[in-house]
Order: sequence, then structure tokens, then C-alpha cells
Amino acid sequence: MKYVFMFLIFFSFVQAQNNYKKQPPAEMIMMIEFADEDEVELIEDFTEFLEDEDGAVDIYVESVETSVDVGDFVGSGSFKVALLVPSKVIGSYVNSVSNSIISYLLFKDAEFIFEVFDSKDESGDALVSKLSEIKAKGYRFVIAPLTKSGAEIISSNSLDLLIFIPTINKNDIYETPSNIIFGGIDYRKQLDVLLSFANEKIALFGDGSRLSSDLSQYTKELAYENIVYVKDIKNIKTNLSFIRGNSKLKKSSIFLNMPVVKSSLIASQLTQYKVKPHVLLSTQVNYNPLIFKFTQFRDREFFYIANSISHMNPILKDINFVLGNSPDYNWIDYSSSIGIDYVFSSGESGVFDEEFYNNQIDYKVQIVKAGKSSFLKVGVRE
Repeated sequence: MKYVFMFLIFFSFVQAQNNYKKQPPAEMIMMIEFADEDEVELIEDFTEFLEDEDGAVDIYVESVETSVDVGDFVGSGSFKVALLVPSKVIGSYVNSVSNSIISYLLFKDAEFIFEVFDSKDESGDALVSKLSEIKAKGYRFVIAPLTKSGAEIISSNSLDLLIFIPTINKNDIYETPSNIIFGGIDYRKQLDVLLSFANEKIALFGDGSRLSSDLSQYTKELAYENIVYVKDIKNIKTNLSFIRGNSKLKKSSIFLNMPVVKSSLIASQLTQYKVKPHVLLSTQVNYNPLIFKFTQFRDREFFYIANSISHMNPILKDINFVLGNSPDYNWIDYSSSIGIDYVFSSGESGVFDEEFYNNQIDYKVQIVKAGKSSFLKVGVRE
């Protein structure tokens, strides 16, 4: 372990020099060739940050063994893992996932070989070409943070590799082979639990993004007959005077299916125009400590939020922090850690409580309330 601590001391110095740069440690990556920064398009779906809270209520779903024997893909000797990234699509999250992988392997004091393969984009030719290169170099386990489009291509061209996709939930892909496992959050499950706090008058706010549209669609599927109002706020400069005297918003259960800045704006304007809802509800897209900065307590007094980040080993968490990750707040960091733990442990019990069900991380749902200065646990209503 002494090498781990020497590594941490070195990275502490690097991070102190530049807290905002997340560069993967080059000495541990055999190949990395990213797109130019000005060519990178960030995907809003991956920008949710979460804050864990002790004692939040857990909802469990009975799990079974995954249908793939991950031990068949690990082998003996040094642990080999390839990271497949479309850098023009997922942008800076390349570094986030890289750091999650390195943090875990340092935590396990493992001998490992780790290489990054940049497909630049998610075209079929680019992804399949990189998968072929990965296989030719002897890798059998691949972590691939992709969008839904990329995941669908990979599902049809996995080349008998074990592939973990930390960014997508299996339920969002039509058909997948047994050698692909998924780590995306189950938003439907979160919304189903949140609906237990809603009355029979539901309003939906979104921002027109893919994630926002998906969340609104899931809500409609679960409670279509109760939805009385739907509104997209695509620009924070939008005139919000429509809130004043809006009878459809009064005493309604308002789902805020958009990031914290826009959600906070709506919450504060509801207070400003003296329109009192029944409750405000959101998935983990608003499980973000910035909510305490952007709203007053009276704006969020009845704001209930779901999140699916649980506890992480404190030493593993510290290593992540030193490398610039935020596993308490970023579910991509958390998902990536669970995935590599599962494969490193050959499908047996690892350092996380989450299990896999049908090749998908089976997340718990925790409901919290935005209190005066922190997220507070609440009971789940039947």
C-alpha cells in the first residue's frame, strides 16, 4: 500500500495546483488520444450531481445472479481493463470515469493494465473499429460510458467482450446480449416512489433536453390521468409571469424534471407569485447541494427528491477525491466504481451493497427532503 500513499501525495500536490482540471494520470494509461477541447460537446444527461445522506430510506428489489459469468472474462495475472470513450460526445466525463477506475484499482492494491481507446464519436464504424482494436490487444473487459445511441450500436457489435456501460439503464435498450452489463440509474423506479408523495393534480416542468423529455414521458406513463399542466423552460431568461395566478399550479404536485438552476428558479418564482403547490418533486437531477444556494428555505420547504447513491468505502472515497472525482455527488463516478468492483470480484460480493439483477445494477431509491441546510431523510409513503 505504500505505493498507493505515495501516489496520493503526488496527486494531492497536482490537485492543489489546479482544482478544476481532471486529467487522467498519464503514467497509468498506455494510450490516450482525446479530441480537442473546443470540439467537445457535453451531454446534459450526465451532469446530475448527488449528495448522500445517512439514514435515508432504502427501497429494495429482490435480486438474482446476472446471466453472465464475469469470472470468465477476467483471467489470471494483471487485471486488464479497457476504457472505450467517444470523447467528442461525453467530453470531460472521460476523465471522471478514468479516475473512478484508477481509484478502485489503487484501493485494491492491484496489478493492472489500463488503456483508453478514443472513438471520438459514436458512429457505428468508429465504435466497432475500436472494439476490434481492444480485442486484438488482448482485452476482454471494457468500460464504455456511452449515450443511448452508442449503447444500441455496442449491443449489436459486442465481439464477445464483457462490456459495462455505466451511463445507461438496461430498460432503455430494446435488446441486449448477456455479455453487456449496465449501470444507469432507474429513473422510472425513482418516479414511481416519488408519486407516493403526489396528489391527483400533477404538473410537469422540463427544459426540452433528452433526459428531461424522458422523465416527463415516464411520469406520463405512470400517472397520465392526473397530469393537468406541462411546461418546458428552455432558457433561464424565459418570462415566468405565467406562474402568477395559475390555478393549475396551485395545490398541485409539481415535478421539476430539469437541472438545479432552472428548478430553483421555478421554486423561487412560485414563492414570489404566492402560488403554493402541494409538493415539489424531483429525481436525482436536483440532488445537488447548490439547491441550498439558489433557493430560500421557504422555496424548498416541501421539496422531495429521490437519489440512488448509497455509501462508499471511506478509503476508496478519499482516493476518488484526491483524483478529482465526487462519488458522493456524481452518479457516473459511483456507477463506474460499482461496475469495476463487480468484475474485479468476479461477480462475488465486493465493496458495494448494490447487486446486479438481469445484468443491471439494482439501485436502492432513497427519498430525502431539502431542509434548511442539508438533505433530510423522510419516510416512504405506501
